Amino acid sequence: MLPETLTPERAVTDGATVTAADKGISAQARSVADLDRVLDRLAKRDSVKGGTLLDLGCGMGGLANYTGTRLGLTELIGVDLDAERLKAAAARGVRPLLLDLNDEGLPLATGSVEVVTCFGLLAYLTLYDNTLSEAARVLDDRGWLIMSMPNLGSYGNRLALLFGYQPHAVAVSQHRQAGTIGRHRDPKTSANMPPLLHGATLRCMRELLGDYGFETEMVRGFAPGPRRRTVVDGIASCFPSLSRRFLILARKRPSA
Repeated sequence: MLPETLTPERAVTDGATVTAADKGISAQARSVADLDRVLDRLAKRDSVKGGTLLDLGCGMGGLANYTGTRLGLTELIGVDLDAERLKAAAARGVRPLLLDLNDEGLPLATGSVEVVTCFGLLAYLTLYDNTLSEAARVLDDRGWLIMSMPNLGSYGNRLALLFGYQPHAVAVSQHRQAGTIGRHRDPKTSANMPPLLHGATLRCMRELLGDYGFETEMVRGFAPGPRRRTVVDGIASCFPSLSRRFLILARKRPSA
């Protein structure tokens, strides 16, 4: 269980604040309340206090710092491909690793990490295999993976495909949203991030995580701001397979 002192409110006052800059590059940072519910579940299932957190695609370290504080983890490690963002993460107490997770291995010992987080990164990678296999390798037996990503099977993408439009989670151009319905990417955030290469359905991710030795323990749908449709997204979030994004809490099988 989390100590009472590590509530979300205390985490913020202790300096683990998710800033506007973090929100500009991370959909999960714009949906911290949904992340809190997953962290609460993890805290009830296991105590990881004093261990190591590895954040894959850490950006400026806001979510690594916030999650580590909430769970009482004492060592924070962040991986990213942007050197400037890693400098900002290092200033917040995150040990930076400059790596391309498409094909590079993690310079960490097998079984040395208690929690791996991966918020949105997978949708920017060519394939997921290297990232998931390395996450499973560095996790301790019965270690935890918390991940989130755009949902290829969202209600919006299903409707788009039904009428012959391009799903928003599958970009084909660096400069244009060819074939999509309306404007999807918010100009304030899209200027800071590359286009999404591809998303995955919830069914796909659950199966793939199982193949890499993880047992899914919790799934939560959510829709990040600022383009959240309050009624529709609120209903869809109750059905994670239809929501715009999903959060997964998974645990490594000891035999993996």
